[in-house]
Amino acid sequence: MLDAFHPPERVPKSIGSERVLLRQYRTQDADALAELIAGSFEGHLAPWSPPSMEIEAGGRRAAREHILAALDKWEEGSDYRFFITLRETAEIAGQIGLTQIVRGVSQSCFIGYWVGLPFVQKGYATEAVILAMEFAFDVLKLHRISLWIAVENRVSLKIPAKLGLRFEGTARQALFLGNRWQDTHVYAMTSEEWNERKTELRKQFAP
Repeated sequence: MLDAFHPPERVPKSIGSERVLLRQYRTQDADALAELIAGSFEGHLAPWSPPSMEIEAGGRRAAREHILAALDKWEEGSDYRFFITLRETAEIAGQIGLTQIVRGVSQSCFIGYWVGLPFVQKGYATEAVILAMEFAFDVLKLHRISLWIAVENRVSLKIPAKLGLRFEGTARQALFLGNRWQDTHVYAMTSEEWNERKTELRKQFAP
């Protein structure tokens, strides 16, 4: 049974829709990443950010170190992090990652994302989540993805609700974000559910 979930020998470095391209990090992206985080952190990303993002908000050097660490994890097959870029301009709009990938009897990962302040409320994060799920299920051959989102992060919570992901409950003080422990809503999808709905989801949200 688990033979169906073997990882691919070669993993593509990008996946896209008409408007959005998720692509692997590049070291030359450090300046653009640092600028986007610096302009989006206070008042937008800060309440929902892990301690590592506070460090990354410190400038180009921290952004470069983040990129290098992400590329190492990509090679290990434990995390796959992408920049959310715009097809038309090639601008970096945000970041999305398939993290803490577990094989064996779990075959699962978490999906986390953020979009910079100039790019909010334009549907880019929704498209990115669809593409990340396609990558998780159709490329990496995982069985399950989870989204953990702070209960007070109302903007981010709109995405799993819009996509009809299964709500599995609330984990008390499960994530340390914005310098405090926060209750977290848990959403999930399995490969069986994805196979039933992927054509509909792609057509509606990420053509």
